[in-house]
Amino acid sequence: MNFEALIIGCITGFISAFFGIGGSSVDTPVLRTFLNLPPLIALGTPLPLTILTATIASVAYKREHLVNFRVAVYSIIAGVPGMVLGSYLTAYLQGKFLMLLTAVVLCVVGIDFIIKTFKEKTHIMKKPFSQPPVYYIVSVAIAIGILSGVLANGGGIFFVPAYVILFRMKIKEAIATSLLTVIAMALPGSTIHHHLGHIDLTITTSMGIGVIPMAYLGAKLDIRTKSQTVMILFGIFMVVFSVYFFISQLRNGHF
Repeated sequence: MNFEALIIGCITGFISAFFGIGGSSVDTPVLRTFLNLPPLIALGTPLPLTILTATIASVAYKREHLVNFRVAVYSIIAGVPGMVLGSYLTAYLQGKFLMLLTAVVLCVVGIDFIIKTFKEKTHIMKKPFSQPPVYYIVSVAIAIGILSGVLANGGGIFFVPAYVILFRMKIKEAIATSLLTVIAMALPGSTIHHHLGHIDLTITTSMGIGVIPMAYLGAKLDIRTKSQTVMILFGIFMVVFSVYFFISQLRNGHF
């Protein structure tokens, strides 16, 4: 049992379920920074937890009838092959590059979270949600799948902004739909990264113990809370932390 990993699991499990992002993209820099795991191990170790977090949180969201099953199904059909391709690509990419890419992605998504908070009231209300065409869902999901496979995450950190900004979903529906998509997306990625030796099962297990109660709590709290203010704070946190992580990885020569 790794106590530090358990605490990390508690914190990231709650955050991941609240924002519907799976969690591995946030876990990777945290594990790299605080547990000093090798880059590829920090990348792959949290991925199985994405399945656990998303499954637990989905139970809470499903009861509220927030899941758009049509979008989720087509996202899974197109996203899973992309995830498989992206996962295998990590065997040919340098760890340092992947860590820096993770930091850049976190920064971009953090900024997007802030912008999305303001857009939800204007963009969504002026242009009501309508079911996107299949080719549009498939195109977006394939691209997200490849990127998620490279970065060893379930795709939630990309699907939530995509669903809101591109598909005009309301934020809670986007979160609920993303979590269902993430469950299927993370399965092949976890298998491949385990095969490649990128997963520390001891750390994964310790984090999982913390994830179980906090993921459900995070989902239930999101359902009952207006997320705008929290999303802005979380976006600021992601931007600040990603900049710190990017700089720390540039200074770290051990990759």
